[in-house]
Amino acid sequence: MTETAEVLENVFECARVAVDKRGDDILLLDVAGLTSYTDYFLLISASSDRRVKTIAESIRQEMKDRGIVALGAEGLREGRWALLDFGPWIVHIFYEEVRGNFDLEGLWSDAARVKIPAEYLQAGTGGEEVL
Repeated sequence: MTETAEVLENVFECARVAVDKRGDDILLLDVAGLTSYTDYFLLISASSDRRVKTIAESIRQEMKDRGIVALGAEGLREGRWALLDFGPWIVHIFYEEVRGNFDLEGLWSDAARVKIPAEYLQAGTGGEEVL
C-alpha cells in the first residue's frame, strides 16, 4: 500500500467513525497542491455541541487504536468546532449552525473534492448513544 493510499484509508476511517456517531454533510478536500502543512481536510457537521465533542473524541480514539496519535486538537471544550491534526490530514468537525461561518469549502474552493467510498458512509454501530 502506498503512503497516499494508507493516508486515505485512515481519512476514510475517520469518516466512518463520524457517520457512526451521526455526523453528516461529510466532505473530503484534497489540499496537497494548495498548502504545505497538510494534504487533506475532512469536514464534518454535527447537530449539537455534544455531538461535535463525541465525534472528535471517537475519531481520536479510533486513530489511537490504529497507532496514530493526533499532533494537536483544538475546540474540544466548547463543542462549536473541533480540529484534529493528524499531519497528512486534518479533521474539522462543526456544529452545523457555525459551519457556514468558517466557510472552508469557499476558502478552499480550488481544492479537489475526493469521493469517499460508500462503505465508509454507511452507519454501523455506535452512533445511537449520543443525542
